[in-house]
Amino acid sequence: MNITPINYQYQYQYRNINAPKVALNQAPAQMTFTGVRVEKSMQKGEYLLRVIANKLGDLFQGKKVKEITKTISEIIPESTEKYLQQLEGVSRLYSTSKVIDVNIEDKILEKIAQSGESTIFVMNHSNQSEDPQLLAFLNTLLVNAYRDAGKGNVFPLPKIILNQDILKTMNSTKRKAFEAVGAVGVDANIKTKNTGINTRALLPIMKDFIANKCNIFIFPEGRLAIRKDLEPFQRFQSGVAEMINKILGVKKEVTVVPVGFSYGKGEQKQLASIQIGKPVIFRREKDVTTTTAGSIAGSEYACEGFAQFFEKHKGEEHIPITQNGKPVGKKNVADFIKDLLSENLEICTKEAREKLLKPLEESEIQVF
Repeated sequence: MNITPINYQYQYQYRNINAPKVALNQAPAQMTFTGVRVEKSMQKGEYLLRVIANKLGDLFQGKKVKEITKTISEIIPESTEKYLQQLEGVSRLYSTSKVIDVNIEDKILEKIAQSGESTIFVMNHSNQSEDPQLLAFLNTLLVNAYRDAGKGNVFPLPKIILNQDILKTMNSTKRKAFEAVGAVGVDANIKTKNTGINTRALLPIMKDFIANKCNIFIFPEGRLAIRKDLEPFQRFQSGVAEMINKILGVKKEVTVVPVGFSYGKGEQKQLASIQIGKPVIFRREKDVTTTTAGSIAGSEYACEGFAQFFEKHKGEEHIPITQNGKPVGKKNVADFIKDLLSENLEICTKEAREKLLKPLEESEIQVF
């Protein structure tokens, strides 16, 4: 019935035997940038590249694209059938033309739409140029699910949390267009993060989430996505777990869906894969936080520690998160939430990669 520090310590040792033993809320020095000066320099360089890329994009952008962007910028985000149609149109516009293998047969999005409950979607960030396209396609599927569920006028609006520099380097019309479809900028730095900016940006989103008025989409790896020398669980930042912990102080239940993205290479360059994972559901009753296994249970990709733990508690839906037989306090439970979500996301990412090795049959291809 317990998730103990032993399970989590084992997880770290199992994945990286040489990793130093540290508290869950601490990280080895190599997990982030080497210092504030380095991070600031990298941010300035990235910002400049974004400015140049956007300026060139604006310069060579066709008249039709400019007109479409202006139209999108004038969209009013609201839970109506009209906005649902506009959102679908925008999602299709930005969606990739790749052949995408997605596990729609599991009907996870349909169940989310039917519930009417707000949901957090966490995604791996392996390809910064193409991930937004798969996110747009995912949103197209979700929009269709809400429509099919008869929720055309009562659905949670999308809130896509991203690096504020992405929005700041755009021209005003394009920035408004992104904001119209749910983009919200935050300070994505690691060592020099402005928590005041993030609090002002995230507090309204959390309030809407609690009221089932918005879904949250986030890439937890953030700027650490480029650090391929780190293990996935090291790149997975704690912000989303901390957000969930705070929301659980008000909302009884929080549903998180891990989504793995993967892309074909070489002859398979036109292929992509999305693996929508089983929802991980966190609950809190009084001071006890519980969890479900999500995609960990029964997965061949689950690390041994987690696999053994959830096998032991097979059949139990909501397992209390405890330490030494006692419920983990609110101050520390975010660390356990982070590890659970990181493991689930890594499983979905591996399953997405695996699907690319199995070509789709013509009979399996559907057009959306």
